[in-house]
Amino acid sequence: MNHVTAHTRQAAGPAQTSRRRHALKIRAARRNMGRIVSVCLAACCLSSVHLLSSAGSAGQLYTTDGVNVRSQPSSESSVYFAIPAGTAVARTGQSGNWIAVNVDGVDGYIYKDYLSEDPDAAYKASADTGETADADHSFINSTEVNLRAEANSHCSVLAVLDMNETVAVLSTEGNWTRILRQNGQEGYVYSIYLGDNKPAAEESEEADVQISREDCIDKFRSLAISYAEGRIGDTYSQELRDTDGYADCSSLVRDSFLSASGILIGNTTTDQADTMSGYFYDVNKITDAAPGDLLYHLSGDHHAGIYLGSGQVLHASQNAGTVKISSYSDESSYWEYGCNAAAYCFDAQ
Repeated sequence: MNHVTAHTRQAAGPAQTSRRRHALKIRAARRNMGRIVSVCLAACCLSSVHLLSSAGSAGQLYTTDGVNVRSQPSSESSVYFAIPAGTAVARTGQSGNWIAVNVDGVDGYIYKDYLSEDPDAAYKASADTGETADADHSFINSTEVNLRAEANSHCSVLAVLDMNETVAVLSTEGNWTRILRQNGQEGYVYSIYLGDNKPAAEESEEADVQISREDCIDKFRSLAISYAEGRIGDTYSQELRDTDGYADCSSLVRDSFLSASGILIGNTTTDQADTMSGYFYDVNKITDAAPGDLLYHLSGDHHAGIYLGSGQVLHASQNAGTVKISSYSDESSYWEYGCNAAAYCFDAQ
């Protein structure tokens, strides 16, 4: 009979039991520490994701000035529309110095310098320059004023503006003012059609007609005369008439009303007669003409001048070789036609 000898385990002593318990505690502590570190890392990751998201979407911002909303983060990109100072926009991200925004459902970009988290930033900016909150706003003071794409009367008409419409003034270019409408549309109007004081609502319709037409026509006449008076002494020359210091009769009256109204009435006396034919009237004596209207001699050698009143005409005289004022008596039959060029310019706006 074979006997198998079994090794009998001896009971562990107190010291060995203590060491085992200590090792178990260390392993448990390590497991707990691992869990804590994992939880912290996960929290940090979530926090980082939130921060990245927040960096790209910081909530509502406000424009500090009238500014363009562009299709791409570049000043060379197309403009969707312009918005006035103080407009609230939703920030959706950022690309370099450009903030991605959403304006009334349209995604675009605005340069960061024109945005602020402060809703009163636009007002504070104007206050810092000594301007009031209304300093950059004006009103259309005439009826049926054309809003043009460029600062001239030859470009396309974007819209026809009504009297009393409130607009934001963005800049000026000569006699033209770039404006921003409340619907975001931007364009140019001739500056004479802007007034800082809104006409009273109780004014009669007849009074509005006077403001919108007759007053503007008189203003054009006055401005044309003032311009022409500044040309007295210029040298007469048909060849150099478009050069500073030179003029002939048709270029003088052309430039006078172009300066006054921004409207081109024609380059020659023939062009002018054709263009403004509906505004010509017969002159039996010189005092039949209104001061500021044009006078024309169309028999033989054509000639034109601006009537100043009291028989005086400001014109570029070929005989005298200069721009001068000449006097005519009521008996003179030289001037055949008068022309209300100011009315033509008003109607052509």
